[in-house]
Amino acid sequence: MTSADQASERVLYQPAAGGESLSYGQILCDFDGGEHPYFPVVRPPDTPALLRALIPALVLGKPLTLFDGDFSEEACRQLGGTPDLFAASEPCLFPVLADLNTFLAALRAANGFTLTLFTSGSTGLPKRVTHTRQTLLRTVRTGSSHSADVWALAFNPTHMAGVQVILQALLNGNPLVDVFRAPQAVIARALERCGITHISATPSFFRLLLPLETPVRGVRSVTLGGEASDGGLHARLRAAFPGARLRNLYASTEAGTVLRAEGEGFVIPAALRDRVRIEGHHLLLHRSLLATFSGGSVEAGEWYDTGDRVEFIDGAGSVFRIVARERPWINVGGDKVDPAEVEAALCAHPAVAAARVYGKANSVLGNLLAAEIVRADGGAAFDELALRRDLAARLQPYKIPRFFAVVPQLSLGRTGKRA
Repeated sequence: MTSADQASERVLYQPAAGGESLSYGQILCDFDGGEHPYFPVVRPPDTPALLRALIPALVLGKPLTLFDGDFSEEACRQLGGTPDLFAASEPCLFPVLADLNTFLAALRAANGFTLTLFTSGSTGLPKRVTHTRQTLLRTVRTGSSHSADVWALAFNPTHMAGVQVILQALLNGNPLVDVFRAPQAVIARALERCGITHISATPSFFRLLLPLETPVRGVRSVTLGGEASDGGLHARLRAAFPGARLRNLYASTEAGTVLRAEGEGFVIPAALRDRVRIEGHHLLLHRSLLATFSGGSVEAGEWYDTGDRVEFIDGAGSVFRIVARERPWINVGGDKVDPAEVEAALCAHPAVAAARVYGKANSVLGNLLAAEIVRADGGAAFDELALRRDLAARLQPYKIPRFFAVVPQLSLGRTGKRA
C-alpha cells in the first residue's frame, strides 16, 4: 500500500454518535497545486467544516477567525460577524501534498498562521483573542512516539481547549473521535470500539462519564482542565483507566496551556518562574505568555491577573491547587463559599454521582446555596436527611446547600463545563 493509499484510509475525524467522518485522504484532495477559495472568517456548523477551514489556513500560513456555532445571531453581529463576512473568500494557490508525510511536514513547517478565538463570555460579551502559531503549538508534542495516538475530542472544537486537542492530533496524523456532548453510553462504547488512547476534558465531563461498567485499559492518558478538580475524582479516574497517566492542566483562552501537574498539585517550573507568579492567592501571568486581545494589550499591563484563586498544599509554599476557576465565589451572608469545595463534598457521598452548586438570590443573605445532584447508578435512594448529616461532618454550616434537586443529568454549557 502506498503512502497516498494510507492517507486515504486513515481517519481524521469520526463522530462517536454517528454522522460524517473525514479521512486525511479527503483533505489531501484539495492540495493539488490548483487554485481554491480560502475563507479567513468562519462560523463552522460542525467539526468537519471547522477542519476544512483550519487546515488550509495552517498550511498556507494565513489568519483564521473562528466564531462559535453556538453564538446567537445577535452575539455574532455585536462581535462583527455577519453573513457577508462569513461568505467572503479569496483565491489561493494550494501546494501539492501528495501523501501523508508531505502533508504533516507542511503543517509543522508553515509560518504566518494566526487564530482568533473568543472567550466564553461568562462575564459579558466574549472577548476576541488572537494567538500566533507559536502560542498555539507551545505544548503540542510530535514524533514517532505519538503516531499511534487516538484522541477523544471532548471539548467544544471552536474553543481553545478543543483547538489544542485538534492540533495535537492533526500534527501527528492521528484520528479524532468526537465525543463532545455525546451521551454517556455512546462515549463508553467509543472508548473501546474506536481504540481511544488519549482523553482531555473538563472534570464535569468525567463526572458525567463515570462510573464505567468495566475499566478501560487501552486509554494511556487522561488530562483534566478548565475547572477545579479534586482528589476523589482523580481516584475514580485511576480506577476507570488503570493504564492511563493522569495529568491536570492549567490553561485559558488568553494564554493556552501554561502549567501541567501529575495529579492535583501544580508547581511553577523553573523555565516559567519569571513569567508566572502568585500574589494574594491569585495566579498572575506575564504578558509575554498571552495572546493579543481585541482591545490591544491586556488591561493589567505587565502582569495579568487570571482571576483564578489558588491555595498551597505543601508546607514549603511551592505546590498549589486551583480552588476556583472561572466561577465567582458565592457570598452567603458575608461568608465566601467555593462551589467546587461543596461539589466535592457532595460527590464524596456514595449516593451522589455528580453535583452542581450555585447561588439563589436572597434578600437577607445575598445568596442561598442550592445544588443539583445526579444519583449514583445502583446507589441507594436519595435520602436528603442522611446527605445533610454527611455534609455536616465535612463542611461548615453555611456551606451546606439549603435546596436540593435530583436531576437525570447535569447540564453543560457551550464550553463543556457545568452551566
